[in-house]
Amino acid sequence: MKRHTAGEKVSNICENMEYSRTWFYKWKKRFDSGKSNWFKEKSKAPKNPDKISDDLENLIIKIRLELMDKEFAHYGPKSIQLEIRRLEIKPPSISTIKRVIKDNDLVQKNTKYKKKGTPYPDALTTAIGPNSIHQVDFWGQKNITGDGRFYCLNIMDVYTRRVITYPARRKRTQEAVKGITKAWDHLGLPDYMQFDNALQFRGSNRYPRSFGKVIRLCLVNGIQPIFIPVSEPWRNGYIEKFNDTLNKKFFRAIKFDNYPHMCNKLKSFTTYHNNEYRYSPLGDHTPEEIHERDRLNSSKLKYKIPNNPEIENGEIHVIRLIRSNLKLNIFSETFDMPKKLEYEYVVATICTDSHIIRVYDNQLNSLFTLPYKIPNKCNSVNDVLNL
Repeated sequence: MKRHTAGEKVSNICENMEYSRTWFYKWKKRFDSGKSNWFKEKSKAPKNPDKISDDLENLIIKIRLELMDKEFAHYGPKSIQLEIRRLEIKPPSISTIKRVIKDNDLVQKNTKYKKKGTPYPDALTTAIGPNSIHQVDFWGQKNITGDGRFYCLNIMDVYTRRVITYPARRKRTQEAVKGITKAWDHLGLPDYMQFDNALQFRGSNRYPRSFGKVIRLCLVNGIQPIFIPVSEPWRNGYIEKFNDTLNKKFFRAIKFDNYPHMCNKLKSFTTYHNNEYRYSPLGDHTPEEIHERDRLNSSKLKYKIPNNPEIENGEIHVIRLIRSNLKLNIFSETFDMPKKLEYEYVVATICTDSHIIRVYDNQLNSLFTLPYKIPNKCNSVNDVLNL
Protein backbone atom coordinates (compact mmCIF):
# COMPACT_ATOMS: atom_id res chain seq x y z
CA MET A 1 0.00 0.00 0.00
CA LYS A 2 2.96 2.35 0.61
CA ARG A 3 4.16 1.73 -2.95
CA HIS A 4 0.67 2.29 -4.33
CA THR A 5 0.06 5.53 -2.41
CA ALA A 6 3.47 6.71 -3.60
CA GLY A 7 2.16 6.50 -7.17
CA GLU A 8 3.62 3.16 -8.38
CA LYS A 9 1.54 1.32 -11.00
CA VAL A 10 -0.52 -1.66 -9.87
CA SER A 11 0.89 -3.83 -12.68
CA ASN A 12 4.47 -3.12 -11.53
CA ILE A 13 3.66 -3.98 -7.91
CA CYS A 14 1.97 -7.27 -8.85
CA GLU A 15 4.72 -8.28 -11.26
CA ASN A 16 7.47 -7.47 -8.75
CA MET A 17 5.76 -9.30 -5.87
CA GLU A 18 4.52 -12.18 -8.12
CA TYR A 19 0.86 -11.87 -7.11
CA SER A 20 -2.33 -11.32 -9.11
CA ARG A 21 -4.28 -8.07 -9.45
CA THR A 22 -7.15 -9.76 -7.57
CA TRP A 23 -4.81 -10.21 -4.60
CA PHE A 24 -3.81 -6.52 -4.78
CA TYR A 25 -7.35 -5.17 -4.87
CA LYS A 26 -8.41 -7.43 -1.99
CA TRP A 27 -5.84 -5.72 0.24
CA LYS A 28 -6.56 -2.28 -1.21
CA LYS A 29 -10.23 -2.67 -0.26
CA ARG A 30 -9.23 -3.55 3.31
CA PHE A 31 -6.75 -0.64 3.39
CA ASP A 32 -9.45 1.80 2.19
CA SER A 33 -11.80 0.61 4.99
CA GLY A 34 -9.78 2.68 7.47
CA LYS A 35 -9.70 -0.10 10.08
CA SER A 36 -6.57 -0.28 12.20
CA ASN A 37 -6.22 -4.04 11.75
CA TRP A 38 -6.86 -4.06 7.99
CA PHE A 39 -3.55 -5.89 7.33
CA LYS A 40 -4.41 -9.01 9.38
CA GLU A 41 -5.62 -12.23 7.78
CA LYS A 42 -9.27 -13.13 8.33
CA SER A 43 -10.57 -16.53 9.32
CA LYS A 44 -11.86 -18.57 6.39
CA ALA A 45 -14.40 -20.39 8.56
CA PRO A 46 -18.03 -19.88 7.49
CA LYS A 47 -19.51 -16.70 8.92
CA ASN A 48 -22.89 -18.34 9.35
CA PRO A 49 -22.35 -22.08 9.88
CA ASP A 50 -25.38 -24.35 9.82
CA LYS A 51 -27.11 -24.14 13.15
CA ILE A 52 -29.41 -26.92 14.24
CA SER A 53 -31.64 -27.29 17.25
CA ASP A 54 -30.63 -29.31 20.28
CA ASP A 55 -33.44 -31.77 19.47
CA LEU A 56 -32.06 -32.41 15.97
CA GLU A 57 -28.51 -32.79 17.29
CA ASN A 58 -29.73 -35.29 19.89
CA LEU A 59 -31.59 -37.15 17.13
CA ILE A 60 -28.38 -37.43 15.10
CA ILE A 61 -26.55 -38.83 18.12
CA LYS A 62 -29.39 -41.25 18.87
CA ILE A 63 -29.52 -42.58 15.30
CA ARG A 64 -25.74 -42.90 15.16
CA LEU A 65 -25.65 -44.99 18.34
CA GLU A 66 -28.61 -47.13 17.25
CA LEU A 67 -27.02 -47.87 13.86
CA MET A 68 -23.68 -48.69 15.51
CA ASP A 69 -25.45 -51.25 17.70
CA LYS A 70 -27.56 -52.67 14.87
CA GLU A 71 -26.32 -55.88 13.30
CA PHE A 72 -24.84 -55.42 9.80
CA ALA A 73 -25.86 -51.72 9.55
CA HIS A 74 -23.90 -48.79 8.12
CA TYR A 75 -23.71 -45.80 10.43
CA GLY A 76 -21.99 -43.08 8.39
CA PRO A 77 -23.33 -39.52 7.82
CA LYS A 78 -25.27 -40.51 4.68
CA SER A 79 -26.97 -43.40 6.47
CA ILE A 80 -27.92 -41.05 9.32
CA GLN A 81 -29.25 -38.50 6.82
CA LEU A 82 -31.41 -41.18 5.18
CA GLU A 83 -32.79 -42.30 8.54
CA ILE A 84 -33.76 -38.71 9.42
CA ARG A 85 -35.47 -38.34 6.05
CA ARG A 86 -37.42 -41.55 6.69
CA LEU A 87 -38.82 -39.87 9.80
CA GLU A 88 -40.17 -37.15 7.46
CA ILE A 89 -37.86 -34.57 9.01
CA LYS A 90 -35.72 -32.31 6.85
CA PRO A 91 -32.16 -33.54 7.49
CA PRO A 92 -29.15 -31.26 7.94
CA SER A 93 -26.24 -31.32 5.51
CA ILE A 94 -23.65 -34.10 5.51
CA SER A 95 -21.01 -31.66 6.81
CA THR A 96 -23.26 -30.73 9.76
CA ILE A 97 -23.83 -34.39 10.62
CA LYS A 98 -20.07 -34.98 10.46
CA ARG A 99 -19.52 -32.03 12.82
CA VAL A 100 -22.04 -33.40 15.33
CA ILE A 101 -20.40 -36.85 15.19
CA LYS A 102 -16.96 -35.32 15.75
CA ASP A 103 -18.08 -32.97 18.54
CA ASN A 104 -19.63 -35.88 20.43
CA ASP A 105 -16.61 -38.22 20.09
CA LEU A 106 -18.49 -40.71 17.91
CA VAL A 107 -15.89 -40.93 15.12
CA GLN A 108 -14.87 -44.42 13.99
CA LYS A 109 -11.61 -44.96 12.12
CA ASN A 110 -11.99 -46.29 8.59
CA THR A 111 -9.26 -48.14 6.68
CA LYS A 112 -9.15 -47.52 2.95
CA TYR A 113 -6.99 -49.01 0.24
CA LYS A 114 -4.70 -46.57 -1.52
CA LYS A 115 -3.99 -46.77 -5.21
CA LYS A 116 -0.39 -46.82 -6.36
CA GLY A 117 1.02 -44.22 -8.73
CA THR A 118 2.24 -46.36 -11.67
CA PRO A 119 -0.28 -46.29 -14.57
CA TYR A 120 -2.47 -49.38 -14.42
CA PRO A 121 -4.52 -51.03 -17.23
CA ASP A 122 -7.84 -49.83 -15.80
CA ALA A 123 -9.66 -50.22 -19.12
CA LEU A 124 -9.54 -54.00 -18.75
CA THR A 125 -10.85 -54.01 -15.18
CA THR A 126 -13.56 -51.31 -15.33
CA ALA A 127 -17.18 -52.50 -14.99
CA ILE A 128 -19.45 -51.09 -17.71
CA GLY A 129 -22.68 -52.81 -16.68
CA PRO A 130 -24.19 -55.59 -14.57
CA ASN A 131 -22.18 -58.81 -14.78
CA SER A 132 -19.37 -57.29 -16.79
CA ILE A 133 -16.82 -58.12 -14.04
CA HIS A 134 -17.01 -60.29 -10.95
CA GLN A 135 -14.26 -60.03 -8.32
CA VAL A 136 -13.49 -63.23 -6.41
CA ASP A 137 -11.60 -63.83 -3.17
CA PHE A 138 -11.27 -66.33 -0.32
CA TRP A 139 -11.82 -64.73 3.10
CA GLY A 140 -10.35 -66.43 6.16
CA GLN A 141 -9.20 -68.51 7.90
CA LYS A 142 -11.63 -67.69 10.72
CA ASN A 143 -12.28 -69.75 13.83
CA ILE A 144 -15.48 -70.50 15.76
CA THR A 145 -14.85 -71.16 19.43
CA GLY A 146 -15.35 -74.86 20.05
CA ASP A 147 -16.22 -75.68 16.42
CA GLY A 148 -13.08 -75.18 14.36
CA ARG A 149 -12.10 -73.11 11.37
CA PHE A 150 -13.93 -71.98 8.25
CA TYR A 151 -13.35 -69.93 5.10
CA CYS A 152 -15.66 -67.99 2.84
CA LEU A 153 -15.51 -67.56 -0.93
CA ASN A 154 -16.87 -64.09 -1.69
CA ILE A 155 -17.90 -63.01 -5.18
CA MET A 156 -19.09 -59.50 -6.06
CA ASP A 157 -20.56 -58.04 -9.24
CA VAL A 158 -18.48 -54.85 -9.40
CA TYR A 159 -21.10 -52.76 -11.21
CA THR A 160 -24.04 -53.42 -8.86
CA ARG A 161 -22.05 -54.45 -5.71
CA ARG A 162 -24.31 -57.50 -5.37
CA VAL A 163 -22.44 -60.20 -3.52
CA ILE A 164 -22.70 -63.96 -2.97
CA THR A 165 -20.89 -65.73 -0.12
CA TYR A 166 -20.05 -69.43 0.04
CA PRO A 167 -18.82 -70.77 3.41
CA ALA A 168 -16.56 -73.81 3.50
CA ARG A 169 -14.54 -75.73 6.03
CA ARG A 170 -11.52 -75.92 3.74
CA LYS A 171 -9.88 -73.59 1.22
CA ARG A 172 -9.63 -75.82 -1.83
CA THR A 173 -10.25 -75.74 -5.56
CA GLN A 174 -13.40 -77.82 -5.08
CA GLU A 175 -14.89 -75.16 -2.81
CA ALA A 176 -13.89 -72.43 -5.27
CA VAL A 177 -15.71 -74.20 -8.12
CA LYS A 178 -18.83 -74.79 -6.03
CA GLY A 179 -18.85 -71.20 -4.77
CA ILE A 180 -18.46 -69.78 -8.29
CA THR A 181 -21.33 -71.85 -9.70
CA LYS A 182 -23.51 -70.81 -6.74
CA ALA A 183 -22.73 -67.18 -7.58
CA TRP A 184 -23.64 -67.74 -11.23
CA ASP A 185 -26.98 -69.22 -10.14
CA HIS A 186 -27.85 -65.98 -8.35
CA LEU A 187 -25.94 -63.25 -10.19
CA GLY A 188 -25.69 -64.62 -13.73
CA LEU A 189 -22.60 -65.28 -15.81
CA PRO A 190 -20.10 -62.40 -16.12
CA ASP A 191 -17.91 -61.42 -19.07
CA TYR A 192 -14.81 -61.39 -16.85
CA MET A 193 -13.88 -62.89 -13.48
CA GLN A 194 -11.01 -61.29 -11.56
CA PHE A 195 -8.87 -63.35 -9.17
CA ASP A 196 -5.73 -63.06 -7.11
CA ASN A 197 -2.96 -65.60 -7.76
CA ALA A 198 -3.96 -68.30 -5.26
CA LEU A 199 -3.39 -71.86 -6.51
CA GLN A 200 -7.07 -72.63 -5.91
CA PHE A 201 -7.89 -70.30 -8.80
CA ARG A 202 -5.04 -70.77 -11.29
CA GLY A 203 -3.86 -74.34 -10.87
CA SER A 204 -0.51 -76.04 -10.30
CA ASN A 205 2.97 -74.51 -10.16
CA ARG A 206 4.35 -77.81 -11.43
CA TYR A 207 2.10 -77.88 -14.53
CA PRO A 208 1.25 -74.20 -15.07
CA ARG A 209 0.04 -74.60 -18.67
CA SER A 210 -2.54 -77.26 -17.85
CA PHE A 211 -4.57 -74.63 -15.95
CA GLY A 212 -6.74 -75.27 -12.94
CA LYS A 213 -10.39 -76.30 -12.75
CA VAL A 214 -11.55 -72.74 -12.10
CA ILE A 215 -9.88 -71.41 -15.28
CA ARG A 216 -11.29 -74.26 -17.37
CA LEU A 217 -14.77 -73.73 -15.91
CA CYS A 218 -14.57 -70.08 -16.98
CA LEU A 219 -13.29 -70.87 -20.48
CA VAL A 220 -16.00 -73.43 -21.27
CA ASN A 221 -18.61 -70.76 -20.44
CA GLY A 222 -16.98 -68.02 -22.51
CA ILE A 223 -15.75 -66.10 -19.45
CA GLN A 224 -12.31 -64.46 -19.51
CA PRO A 225 -10.33 -64.81 -16.25
CA ILE A 226 -8.20 -61.87 -15.09
CA PHE A 227 -5.35 -62.37 -12.62
CA ILE A 228 -4.22 -59.26 -10.76
CA PRO A 229 -0.54 -58.49 -10.00
CA VAL A 230 1.14 -60.57 -7.34
CA SER A 231 1.03 -59.09 -3.80
CA GLU A 232 -1.33 -56.24 -4.81
CA PRO A 233 -4.66 -57.09 -3.13
CA TRP A 234 -5.98 -53.54 -3.56
CA ARG A 235 -6.44 -54.32 -7.27
CA ASN A 236 -9.35 -56.46 -6.08
CA GLY A 237 -10.46 -53.51 -3.98
CA TYR A 238 -14.24 -53.98 -4.18
CA ILE A 239 -14.26 -57.51 -2.80
CA GLU A 240 -11.44 -56.70 -0.35
CA LYS A 241 -13.54 -53.85 1.02
CA PHE A 242 -16.48 -56.21 1.38
CA ASN A 243 -14.20 -58.67 3.21
CA ASP A 244 -13.37 -55.88 5.66
CA THR A 245 -17.08 -55.12 6.13
CA LEU A 246 -17.78 -58.82 6.61
CA ASN A 247 -15.11 -59.00 9.29
CA LYS A 248 -16.31 -55.92 11.21
CA LYS A 249 -20.09 -56.15 10.81
CA PHE A 250 -20.46 -59.91 10.81
CA PHE A 251 -17.64 -61.99 12.28
CA ARG A 252 -16.57 -59.62 15.05
CA ALA A 253 -20.13 -58.49 15.82
CA ILE A 254 -21.73 -61.90 16.45
CA LYS A 255 -20.91 -64.78 18.77
CA PHE A 256 -21.60 -67.98 16.84
CA ASP A 257 -22.80 -71.13 18.55
CA ASN A 258 -21.38 -73.39 15.85
CA TYR A 259 -20.69 -73.64 12.12
CA PRO A 260 -24.36 -74.14 11.06
CA HIS A 261 -25.33 -71.09 13.12
CA MET A 262 -22.65 -69.06 11.33
CA CYS A 263 -23.88 -70.26 7.92
CA ASN A 264 -27.46 -69.21 8.68
CA LYS A 265 -26.33 -65.80 9.88
CA LEU A 266 -24.16 -65.42 6.79
CA LYS A 267 -27.20 -65.87 4.55
CA SER A 268 -28.99 -63.14 6.51
CA PHE A 269 -26.00 -60.83 6.26
CA THR A 270 -25.68 -61.34 2.48
CA THR A 271 -29.39 -60.62 1.98
CA TYR A 272 -29.17 -57.54 4.20
CA HIS A 273 -26.12 -56.25 2.33
CA ASN A 274 -27.67 -56.63 -1.12
CA ASN A 275 -30.98 -55.05 -0.10
CA GLU A 276 -30.00 -52.43 2.49
CA TYR A 277 -26.41 -51.27 2.08
CA ARG A 278 -26.19 -47.99 0.21
CA TYR A 279 -23.06 -47.07 -1.73
CA SER A 280 -22.23 -43.46 -2.53
CA PRO A 281 -20.70 -44.41 -5.96
CA LEU A 282 -24.10 -45.94 -6.75
CA GLY A 283 -25.90 -42.68 -5.93
CA ASP A 284 -26.82 -43.97 -2.45
CA HIS A 285 -28.74 -46.87 -4.01
CA THR A 286 -28.58 -50.45 -2.80
CA PRO A 287 -27.04 -53.24 -4.94
CA GLU A 288 -30.48 -54.74 -5.64
CA GLU A 289 -31.86 -51.36 -6.71
CA ILE A 290 -29.04 -50.92 -9.23
CA HIS A 291 -29.55 -54.49 -10.45
CA GLU A 292 -33.27 -53.90 -11.02
CA ARG A 293 -32.58 -50.60 -12.76
CA ASP A 294 -29.81 -51.69 -15.12
CA ARG A 295 -30.06 -55.45 -15.47
CA LEU A 296 -30.15 -57.02 -18.91
CA ASN A 297 -33.01 -59.41 -19.68
CA SER A 298 -30.54 -61.53 -21.65
CA SER A 299 -28.27 -62.14 -18.63
CA LYS A 300 -27.27 -65.80 -18.67
CA LEU A 301 -28.02 -67.95 -15.64
CA LYS A 302 -27.30 -71.34 -17.19
CA TYR A 303 -23.72 -72.56 -17.37
CA LYS A 304 -21.86 -75.58 -18.72
CA ILE A 305 -19.59 -78.00 -16.90
CA PRO A 306 -16.56 -79.06 -18.98
CA ASN A 307 -16.66 -82.76 -19.85
CA ASN A 308 -14.14 -82.66 -22.69
CA PRO A 309 -10.56 -83.16 -21.47
CA GLU A 310 -9.30 -80.61 -24.00
CA ILE A 311 -8.88 -77.01 -22.90
CA GLU A 312 -11.51 -74.73 -24.42
CA ASN A 313 -10.60 -71.84 -26.71
CA GLY A 314 -10.56 -68.50 -24.97
CA GLU A 315 -8.41 -65.79 -23.37
CA ILE A 316 -6.78 -65.58 -19.95
CA HIS A 317 -5.46 -62.17 -18.86
CA VAL A 318 -2.51 -61.85 -16.49
CA ILE A 319 -1.58 -58.35 -15.24
CA ARG A 320 1.98 -57.93 -14.02
CA LEU A 321 4.40 -55.19 -12.98
CA ILE A 322 7.76 -55.63 -14.76
CA ARG A 323 10.46 -55.03 -12.17
CA SER A 324 14.20 -54.42 -12.50
CA ASN A 325 14.89 -58.07 -13.36
CA LEU A 326 12.82 -57.54 -16.56
CA LYS A 327 10.89 -60.78 -16.07
CA LEU A 328 7.23 -61.45 -16.82
CA ASN A 329 5.97 -64.08 -14.37
CA ILE A 330 2.98 -66.11 -15.57
CA PHE A 331 1.90 -68.86 -13.20
CA SER A 332 5.50 -69.60 -12.03
CA GLU A 333 7.04 -69.36 -15.54
CA THR A 334 9.14 -66.33 -16.48
CA PHE A 335 9.64 -64.57 -19.82
CA ASP A 336 12.23 -61.89 -20.68
CA MET A 337 10.91 -58.37 -21.25
CA PRO A 338 12.53 -55.37 -22.98
CA LYS A 339 14.18 -52.62 -20.95
CA LYS A 340 11.52 -50.05 -21.95
CA LEU A 341 8.92 -51.95 -19.87
CA GLU A 342 10.87 -51.69 -16.61
CA TYR A 343 8.54 -50.61 -13.77
CA GLU A 344 5.54 -50.65 -16.10
CA TYR A 345 2.37 -52.73 -15.89
CA VAL A 346 1.64 -55.05 -18.80
CA VAL A 347 -1.27 -57.30 -19.69
CA ALA A 348 -0.25 -60.77 -20.89
CA THR A 349 -3.19 -62.41 -22.66
CA ILE A 350 -2.93 -66.17 -23.12
CA CYS A 351 -4.74 -67.17 -26.32
CA THR A 352 -5.50 -70.86 -25.90
CA ASP A 353 -6.57 -71.40 -29.52
CA SER A 354 -3.40 -70.01 -31.15
CA HIS A 355 -0.90 -71.06 -28.42
CA ILE A 356 0.55 -67.57 -27.98
CA ILE A 357 0.73 -64.80 -25.39
CA ARG A 358 -0.12 -61.31 -26.59
CA VAL A 359 1.60 -58.64 -24.48
CA TYR A 360 -0.09 -55.22 -24.11
CA ASP A 361 1.02 -52.04 -22.37
CA ASN A 362 -1.04 -50.30 -19.65
CA GLN A 363 -3.12 -48.56 -22.34
CA LEU A 364 -3.86 -51.97 -23.93
CA ASN A 365 -1.77 -51.21 -27.00
CA SER A 366 -0.41 -54.43 -28.51
CA LEU A 367 3.39 -54.76 -28.14
CA PHE A 368 4.46 -58.26 -29.26
CA THR A 369 3.61 -61.96 -29.00
CA LEU A 370 5.32 -64.91 -27.32
CA PRO A 371 4.95 -68.63 -28.15
CA TYR A 372 3.03 -70.55 -25.47
CA LYS A 373 2.32 -74.19 -26.25
CA ILE A 374 -0.65 -75.53 -24.25
CA PRO A 375 -1.13 -79.28 -23.62
CA ASN A 376 -4.44 -80.73 -24.76
CA LYS A 377 -5.13 -83.15 -21.92
CA CYS A 378 -6.37 -82.21 -18.46
CA ASN A 379 -8.70 -83.59 -15.79
CA SER A 380 -12.47 -83.12 -15.76
CA VAL A 381 -14.15 -80.99 -13.11
CA ASN A 382 -17.30 -83.10 -12.87
CA ASP A 383 -15.98 -84.90 -9.80
CA VAL A 384 -15.86 -81.65 -7.81
CA LEU A 385 -19.46 -80.61 -8.42
CA ASN A 386 -22.45 -81.96 -6.54
CA LEU A 387 -25.21 -80.34 -8.57
